[in-house]
Amino acid sequence: MYQPFLPISYERPASVAEPKGVVFTKPWVVELLLDLAGYAVQSNLVDALAIEPAAGEGAFLVPMALRLVASCLRQNRSLSDCESSLIAYELDEASAETARQAVVEALQAAGTRQAAAEKLAAGWVRAGDYLFDAARLPRADYVIGNPPYIRLEDIPPGTASLYRDAYPTMRGRADLYVAFFEAALRQLHTNGVCAYICADRWMLNQYGAELRRLVTAGFGVETVVEMHNANAFDDDVSAYPAITVIRRGRQTRAVVASAGPAVESASGNFLASSLRSAVGGKLSTLPSGLTTAVVDSWFTGSDPWPCSSPTRLALLRRLEERFGPLETDATGTKVGIGVATGLDKVFITRDTKIVEETRLLPLAMAQDTVTGQFHWSGHYLVNPWEADGLVNLKGFPRLRAYLEKYQDQIKKRNTAQRNPHSWHRTIDRVNLDLINQQKLYIPDIKDCFNPVLDKGETYPHHNLYFIISDRWDLEVLGGLLLSSIGQLFIEAYGVRMRGGYFRFQAQYLRRIRVPNPESLSKATAEQLIRAFRQRNRQLATAVALEIYEVNETEMESAHRH
Repeated sequence: MYQPFLPISYERPASVAEPKGVVFTKPWVVELLLDLAGYAVQSNLVDALAIEPAAGEGAFLVPMALRLVASCLRQNRSLSDCESSLIAYELDEASAETARQAVVEALQAAGTRQAAAEKLAAGWVRAGDYLFDAARLPRADYVIGNPPYIRLEDIPPGTASLYRDAYPTMRGRADLYVAFFEAALRQLHTNGVCAYICADRWMLNQYGAELRRLVTAGFGVETVVEMHNANAFDDDVSAYPAITVIRRGRQTRAVVASAGPAVESASGNFLASSLRSAVGGKLSTLPSGLTTAVVDSWFTGSDPWPCSSPTRLALLRRLEERFGPLETDATGTKVGIGVATGLDKVFITRDTKIVEETRLLPLAMAQDTVTGQFHWSGHYLVNPWEADGLVNLKGFPRLRAYLEKYQDQIKKRNTAQRNPHSWHRTIDRVNLDLINQQKLYIPDIKDCFNPVLDKGETYPHHNLYFIISDRWDLEVLGGLLLSSIGQLFIEAYGVRMRGGYFRFQAQYLRRIRVPNPESLSKATAEQLIRAFRQRNRQLATAVALEIYEVNETEMESAHRH
């Protein structure tokens, strides 16, 4: 079998500051994850198969071994019955031997004779690559552990290519842990469980889309515990960890929780029982530092999972069930993005003399929206498009002379190299009908929602998203988006950048839920228009809370968490 060379240990996230350090999962986190997975002494673990795909120095393997042996003894069975109940992987023989020794020492300390402990450890721990072996392993009842956080660019290209070929959910700039999820899920028996503590970025990011699709197609999410602020590891890491428990079976109610630093004082068993009780609605008091929410339905397809805040998620699910999406054919509402040129310094100008007047298109820039009112800065797009396609440069001598002056730079763009006969095109085609339509402009990067009205006078640049609609009064819609409800959706689905800024991208704008515009009374619409014109977020929020039937306390809690 092909043996990969990986330059770093599976047990260490790539985000750890010390390049050669190892991240150890804290015991309370291990116990919590095992309890949530149902890998408990009271269960018949002997006749089940559990797999630890990246054992490291045994943070999960050792407690699993102890629970397995205890389950065996509880049934008055021979320890030899356990020999095929557990499989653990490490990449090389030296690492595997370290893991075996940790198991032997733990079993001996628990009363197992040395010879028996060594025999069990030797049979359980394998040297090899779980990702390459998974398809040949028996079906598993449990796959448990802390898969590696390694970017594919940190893996030798040949190995990375093999991983991609074997695991189709690995798309874009995916981390290796995506493959570990896919391998585990495909290996499970019916009703089997995958329980990992792992970076949670795949739940929101584009590279996790295919993994989310796989999960929602044939599995049920049982529990997600966000642990960004919990002390889950012995070392500080910036991996945004979360415990995720996924079962091969029908999706039922799911519990989403957030764990803060105070939860470390509670036992893993108490935390797990609290989370299970939350699903049944039986819990009256939560452990300190733990917040939970129960959702009756999960997401579908490749939709993002905004699980960082239980309170926020519960509110989002309610809104999504009651209200329709912003972009819909029913109202003729569409979300789009402005024109990308590939060479702004040539295609964008303020000089009205350089080309024919008909070849200049008033262009809206993000800077034109800063005040909340649209103030055009005088930029134009040097426009090579007619309604039916690219212009014939022979008919526009000044445009031709201007573009040929910069043709060496223009032709270096990828779009020009792919289309050498239309080298003078912009990356995006210009839709001339758009310029005369009223639009809401939304800057790509902003700390809060800032919709601005264009009355049909300009065309948007690529750093502006736009909303057009057949049935919405755009000032009414702008007032809704200005509210904390609009902000809620962006905060939930978007990834916060440095400095507290968000990306207001089309994929996030389309997640926003809105009422039927005809359902709003004239008085309500007028209030939203006034809030929009005055940039009065407080008024916009007060009106929106009434429309969506959300109380202030609930909204404050959703934003706070």
